[in-house]
Amino acid sequence: MTPSARLAAGIEILGGVLGSNQAADRLLAQWQRGNRYAGAKDRRAITELVYAALREQGLRRWRLDEAGVPLTPRGLLMADPAHDPAYWQAMCDGGKYAPAPLSAEEAAALARLPEPAAAPLWARINLPPELAALCEARFGADTMAEMTALNGRAPLDLRVNSLRTTRANVLEQLAAEGIAAQPTPYSPLGIRLEAQMRLETHPLYTNGQVEPQDEAAQLAALLLGARPNETVVDLCAGAGGKTLALAAQMKNRGRLIAADQDFRRLNRLKPRLTRAGVTLVETVAAEKLPAMLEALEGKADRVFVDVPCSGSGTWRRNPETRWRFGPAALEELQAAQRGLLAQGLRLLKPGGRLIYATCSILPLENDAQVDWALGEPAFHADVTEVPLAQAWEEALSTSCPLSGNRLALTPLRHGTDGFFAAVLARRGRPVAG
Repeated sequence: MTPSARLAAGIEILGGVLGSNQAADRLLAQWQRGNRYAGAKDRRAITELVYAALREQGLRRWRLDEAGVPLTPRGLLMADPAHDPAYWQAMCDGGKYAPAPLSAEEAAALARLPEPAAAPLWARINLPPELAALCEARFGADTMAEMTALNGRAPLDLRVNSLRTTRANVLEQLAAEGIAAQPTPYSPLGIRLEAQMRLETHPLYTNGQVEPQDEAAQLAALLLGARPNETVVDLCAGAGGKTLALAAQMKNRGRLIAADQDFRRLNRLKPRLTRAGVTLVETVAAEKLPAMLEALEGKADRVFVDVPCSGSGTWRRNPETRWRFGPAALEELQAAQRGLLAQGLRLLKPGGRLIYATCSILPLENDAQVDWALGEPAFHADVTEVPLAQAWEEALSTSCPLSGNRLALTPLRHGTDGFFAAVLARRGRPVAG
């Protein structure tokens, strides 16, 4: 493919990203399946073109707006400050596979695009102004550095399935294949790959020895401290990544309930359970949730509540989603999060523990929700918080290397996704060993 043809493909794919709620990586995969003639270099170049626009979308949107140009996929690509109007004139030459030539209006608009140095903070950190303000309140003087890290590329982290193998064995096998990998710095089950790989066809994955899971999520699951022969509930299980981690902690013994409002997501858990050798999991669909919640009230040893959230901690994986989220959606999520947290707390038996977790960096979804639960009249006399250092030492049998009473991770500081977790406990006798 010529550079002009790659540009045309990028415009087509960006059109899908801007015109739907589909993930960019899914749209890229669909395009590649429908255009088998594109070689590896072409696919890589088109992917880089699309993601460069998405990771710089704030700056490019600002430039277009300042020049009075409407937001279009074509305009978003041509607002790239690395190229001048002459470059786009040459790329859009009207050839067979090239984009249509620039109109006089487009050429004039490109000449009016302002210099990036004049851009406001929200544009430079690639966020809508309202979200930029929330992040600035959270990170202060570190906002630019934190958001730059959150706008980069995420590594591929794996969680070793301790039901099947050990981390040392997996690292040895990867090394024998010439795949660069290293232990994650915090999770004793994690491995970080230096480059992406086709994991879904690799024997380590197909044999259930590893699962893709960011180190932050691994740590949150470990902090729950699930033990064999306990009753454990994963209240917002989704496709079950943390359910699998909890099953391994429980050594496949006990009762582990995976519940979710969306049973289609739970259905994706079934082949994962088989592959991982997990046999103790019960799945509960939305229509059966009320009965399950009533039957288990006050009886669960551990509850994991990974609530629906903004997903702001995963923006480096899905940079397009930051422009699909706003204050109204945040208010709706906060209400749902409090409802799920309250449900989870009611399930706990005396001495039982709960993890409240989000893949968010926004305090309104994190600290504010935990503080609400601790002060809520229905819970405040019954529920207490377990400091991070205590929960870490009890669950991982090592001293906690992180500061603060709650788990608050970011790409800049910890190399993980942005993630939050707090450990709550119902007062009463300690959980039996």
